[in-house]
Amino acid sequence: MSEQPLDEAKRRIKVEQVVRDFFMVLDQHHLTLEEGLVAWNMLGFTMFQEAYPEASHEQIQQQMLGFSQQLFESRRR
Repeated sequence: MSEQPLDEAKRRIKVEQVVRDFFMVLDQHHLTLEEGLVAWNMLGFTMFQEAYPEASHEQIQQQMLGFSQQLFESRRR
């Protein structure tokens, strides 16, 4: 029996927990949802910047966009 479905379920649970934790941080710091979106975007950009240190700002934005589109498409299947 393959562990892949179980691994995917575990990963999804971990990601959902991170999102819940992020909302808790927003509440603790009295941030609005708009401020939270800015923070989330900044966090994502920083992560891509670390993954691609030689990339320009524009290249990182394109990487982020491509990643988001790929993730969205995989969820639609």
